[in-house]
Amino acid sequence: MNQTKSALLLVTLLILTVTAGIAVLVQSGYTPKGLHLVILALIVLSAIYAFITHFKRHRDHQKGIPVDDEMSTRIKYKAGHHAFLASLYMWLFIFLFKDFFPDVETMLGGGILLSAVISIVIKAYLTRHYNEDQD
Repeated sequence: MNQTKSALLLVTLLILTVTAGIAVLVQSGYTPKGLHLVILALIVLSAIYAFITHFKRHRDHQKGIPVDDEMSTRIKYKAGHHAFLASLYMWLFIFLFKDFFPDVETMLGGGILLSAVISIVIKAYLTRHYNEDQD
């Protein structure tokens, strides 16, 4: 089995595991509120994005289209740079407003998930609006 197919299988299994975990939590009487609901939404959005990304890579691989080229590499580097800077400011605000978080685990988990979402949004934006002449 090639690498793209195994990554797609892994992402699918992770999504099913997260969905089953959420279903078990809801069945046991737990109802997420406030910040916990936002964190669950971030997890679901990250999982959906990972699945779509790996599915597109698998489809491109089947068609014979190269998965990574120079343009996608430049977009990844630029997106990583912007996501890193945005995450620095995001962490600054998280630590400034740490009193709004119920505990440290929620603060760190939410911050890590928010960093992932920031990275996803910036990469998606640059993929659609990247111009080769800019740097």
